[in-house]
Amino acid sequence: MNISSRCDYALRAVVELARHAQSDVPYTATAIAEEQNIPEKYLVHILLQLKREGIVRSVRGAQGGYMLAQLPPAISLLDVVTAVEGPILGPLPGIDSGSDEVVTAWRKVARALSESLAAVSIQSILDEASKPDMYFI
Repeated sequence: MNISSRCDYALRAVVELARHAQSDVPYTATAIAEEQNIPEKYLVHILLQLKREGIVRSVRGAQGGYMLAQLPPAISLLDVVTAVEGPILGPLPGIDSGSDEVVTAWRKVARALSESLAAVSIQSILDEASKPDMYFI
């Protein structure tokens, strides 16, 4: 299974906004793009998708930019993935073939993948990244 660059960039943008969630100052698309090494024009389209799905919000004006619309613990990896990619494994393969066994298997995989993605919050990503590397001798 491949993770699209759109999905990767969306997650990186949300994590970057989460790093600044304590501040009431919006973060610009330019700053996010520079910090995360994302093409800015591409990022703007991704941020619009995330805004439509209620993950980020925009602030207009000279001091405008983007902020998380929810707290980092309330946003899951599933939220970000479905915001930019749509439903997990949707539409499911095999629906047209009439093979109930295959459809059942795909549904089981989609459910397990959704549960795994839902279990990872943006806050947990930040927490894991802030842990120091441990070296044992």
